[in-house]
Amino acid sequence: MTREKLQKLVDDFSDNSPTNYLSIYDESQDENNYAKNNLIHVNTSGKSLSEGISELVGMRFFQRPIFSAARADDPGFAEIKRPELVGEHHMMPHDWLPEAKTVISFYLPMEKAIVEANKKDPVEPAMEWLCARVDGQRFLLALGAAIRDALIADGYKTVTPYTDDRFVMTAGPGPGPGPGPRPGDIAVPPFSSNWSERHIGVITGLGTFGMSTNFISKAGSAGRIISVVTEWETEPDSHDYDDWLGYCNRCGACIRKCPAQAHFPDRHGKDHAVCGGFIGKTCAKYMPRYGCGKCQTGTPCEYTRM
Repeated sequence: MTREKLQKLVDDFSDNSPTNYLSIYDESQDENNYAKNNLIHVNTSGKSLSEGISELVGMRFFQRPIFSAARADDPGFAEIKRPELVGEHHMMPHDWLPEAKTVISFYLPMEKAIVEANKKDPVEPAMEWLCARVDGQRFLLALGAAIRDALIADGYKTVTPYTDDRFVMTAGPGPGPGPGPRPGDIAVPPFSSNWSERHIGVITGLGTFGMSTNFISKAGSAGRIISVVTEWETEPDSHDYDDWLGYCNRCGACIRKCPAQAHFPDRHGKDHAVCGGFIGKTCAKYMPRYGCGKCQTGTPCEYTRM
């Protein structure tokens, strides 16, 4: 495996995978447990994912991804265990893969048409954004699997934590995706996970946080992140920032854009319960889709880092 080969893989997959384009969803052919992975099990309305999207069918979700890499023994990974960052429950690269040598983060910028659509209303999320968030999850998962499988095929043990059975995320007070902690595991508290893609992205050199806890990559803040832990060894990427908010100019636009007013005005961060409550309202209104993204769109960093 080379970086050039890896970039070509993600470029070709982004351009050609049908999962990167909105289609009418057939629930009867859910081979990858798409509904469960998108929390669609909370949908009690009886609505189908195919309702209300006919005019958007064929829409592309994500532009070509960018990526950055860090050594698996980078001291930054231990930093994430600090309680003021994520906590002791956050797993280390070698917890996922004892032979790990490299961690690679991939940032998937959303298509500009989706970003522009979500800027039109200050409160209501655009259907384009909701589809990218929920239907586009298939592409995020498929890309993670494709990268993992390509590295394995080249002879390198590789894990994609976000799709691994050991991954646990709690979206609120109750249990989230994943099978839950095994005996002896440290419990994952509410609104957290045992592998934070955004924190991992900071360590790999992909980008930094913004004031609203959004992630600002070299390609902007309107996008998604996924990572792999691999036995493949490559030169780590350098950082052109020296703290967790290095790409943020503290303009406060993301805070002002929040329709739920969930962000702390005097410091970096947000009230996850307030944010989650607003997302819950969008889920009730737009079932089976949900989302917001207002702190990622209509800001100076939406398309590029500051």
